[in-house]
Amino acid sequence: MSLQNVLVVKLSAIGDTIHAMPAVTALNALFPDCQITWCVENRCAALVDCLVPVSRVIRLHTHSWRHGRHLTGAKSPRTKVREIRDTRYDVVIDFQGLLKSAAVCRLARTDHRLGWKCESLREPAAARFYSERIDAGTGHVIDRCARLAAALGVTLPVPRQFPFHLPASAAARADKELRALDGRPFILINPGAGWPTKQWPAERYAQVGRLVRERLAREVLVTYGPREEHLVERMRREDNSIRPVRLNLTELSALAGRADCFVSGDTGPMHIASASGAPVVALFGPTDPVRNGPFHSDDIALHRDLPCSNSYRRQCPEAAHRCMDFSVDEVFAAVARRLQIAEAARAQ
Repeated sequence: MSLQNVLVVKLSAIGDTIHAMPAVTALNALFPDCQITWCVENRCAALVDCLVPVSRVIRLHTHSWRHGRHLTGAKSPRTKVREIRDTRYDVVIDFQGLLKSAAVCRLARTDHRLGWKCESLREPAAARFYSERIDAGTGHVIDRCARLAAALGVTLPVPRQFPFHLPASAAARADKELRALDGRPFILINPGAGWPTKQWPAERYAQVGRLVRERLAREVLVTYGPREEHLVERMRREDNSIRPVRLNLTELSALAGRADCFVSGDTGPMHIASASGAPVVALFGPTDPVRNGPFHSDDIALHRDLPCSNSYRRQCPEAAHRCMDFSVDEVFAAVARRLQIAEAARAQ
């Protein structure tokens, strides 16, 4: 088999795009002369732009289109359709498996559209758009993506590979934060969550940070995104020694790669940190860490075995969210254990 042009479709979200990267990287290793184009939602494109095997990125603006924003020029739907159709592809791979991503596959000029069987899809009708359908199987999403690429002869190496070429500005921002710390070791805490059911109380994150600083001699930097300023304020009311840092996705990758540990719920930033080589402690409630957890074997995912665990519900009738009811001591102990494992690995 020889491939010259491949279109990868993985539109969103941030963590989901990260999960497809090892398969795309392995595809490039098997077909080094292949031109890989990736179609992605604009707000999730920053790290796709930095992935070395990707030759071209088509940025869609489906979020804006769905909310009635009539974008013109280079951002218009008509222009994007032309971009999708301006190349004939040997194969189009839909790593998303939704109707919107399957529609992109259908628009692309190709005879080979690769996706999952309807039994593996949240929106089974998407399978009608594929010419070849693969069983996703079980396990981590990275491995499910790998099964699609395996239809083309691709084998995923271990450890998983995320070859980023970050912009110089990202490294410069990380250097700036390190200079402010005067060389002191640090951890990163990300208190935000995309769903209310994934949210651990900001005050508890602050209490963990205080214990890390007092008992483990690490500084604590807190990352946050748009509309998450209130979480930082709640943390600072609990502990005003924390250092908030607002970073874009590439800056987060650069700084996380230098952190001693990254503490977060099941979020896009957690997956970025894991892909960037940071030791991770992740708090899981409504989602399954076997499927969505950090992907280094030494990382720690805290998880409750409850009837409502792994429900993938964004809303919960219980205000307390029992599946996320981890104690401060429990999370701190996990951070201490993860730091110890990382130190032992470095000493080998």
